[in-house]
Amino acid sequence: MCHQDGNISEFYFEQYDQAISSYNEALRIVDNNSKLWSDIISNLADVHRKKGNYNEARELYLKSLKQAESLYGPNHPSIADIMNNLGILYKKEGKYAEALDYLKQALKFSKHYYGQQHPTIGIYLTNVGDIYRKQGDFKTAEATYIEALTCLEQAYGENHIEVAEVLNSMGLVLKKRADYDGAEKHYKRAIEIVYDTFGHDQEHYKLGIYYNNLADLDRKRNKFDDALQLYQRALTSIAKTLGPQHSEAAEILHNIGQVQHQLGNYKEAIDYINRALMIIKREFDDKHYKYGMYLNSLGLAYAMINDYKIAYIHLKQALQILLNTLGSDHIEVCDVYSNLGDICMKFVVEIDQQKQKHQSEQQAKLDEAKAYYLDAQRIVQATFGNEHTKAIQFSSLLFIVNNYSSLSKI
Repeated sequence: MCHQDGNISEFYFEQYDQAISSYNEALRIVDNNSKLWSDIISNLADVHRKKGNYNEARELYLKSLKQAESLYGPNHPSIADIMNNLGILYKKEGKYAEALDYLKQALKFSKHYYGQQHPTIGIYLTNVGDIYRKQGDFKTAEATYIEALTCLEQAYGENHIEVAEVLNSMGLVLKKRADYDGAEKHYKRAIEIVYDTFGHDQEHYKLGIYYNNLADLDRKRNKFDDALQLYQRALTSIAKTLGPQHSEAAEILHNIGQVQHQLGNYKEAIDYINRALMIIKREFDDKHYKYGMYLNSLGLAYAMINDYKIAYIHLKQALQILLNTLGSDHIEVCDVYSNLGDICMKFVVEIDQQKQKHQSEQQAKLDEAKAYYLDAQRIVQATFGNEHTKAIQFSSLLFIVNNYSSLSKI
């Protein structure tokens, strides 16, 4: 999310279409072998990335990179900046290996050029931390964020917009660790920095992102009314800046769906999640990791209205997408394994209630549930350790699966 765009005032006021028009006009005038042409192309790519036009952005970044390499040779900060932006683009698309590769190159070139203490290093470190966090490596992410925060606070002071971005990212790690109070402090400080920087009467897309994260905490604490209020605030901000069909809007719609689910309004939950899925499919495709995550939520909502077959179909599709995009050790994959295990156990209970019992079918579903729970337990233990609540929970579920026939007779 971070990136050096302080020189582009259009970004801060979200006048994307105007910026695209201005840059295209400039390109018609400027010599296409000049440094200025490369800079304009890169800035135009930034606007397209922020608008969610990822294919256009990638094409423009690669053009700019080629031009910059011919102008400057390797190890130049302009090349590092383009590589950083390509890394952010790949992150948005859920392609974390490619993103990390570009971001590490950007970091290496910048350290070579500036040394260790330049603010650019802090910005790039934040982006590297984001990839580790997305990959579920929270320990490395947190260490990287702390390094970034130290660098940025030394360079800019404690109230700079780039500091807000690191605070937000650190809050996301704390949320994953269920430290909701710690996360809340970071989010609120980030929001204050945005207001101090741009004013209270100016909408900014970062407010939408930070309010969405703050709302997540209220949802986790079961404060559903407060959560819905904050989600609505976040959605308003995103709709006014990035537009109602942007993937950040999808994120908020999905989260509102989660609240409706927790309130027992399953049909409303399904509606909100489907709206989110449509946006992701339009912006990316139906192979994107977010599509997989939202399908997982959709499957759960169908399970709650006892439509286990539809739930099972959505969850299986979600699993395939997330395995392809995030790999078999990611914490988000653990969630789907766990849910599939639960659905298989629902099928086992349904078979039990039939007059004509199909023992082989029941055993097959028990075996399937066991395989899913074992995979989920493996991921939780690797991520959080053997004593984590979820690891213990999976041990209990596996005990039930292994002893189902004797337990069901009690």
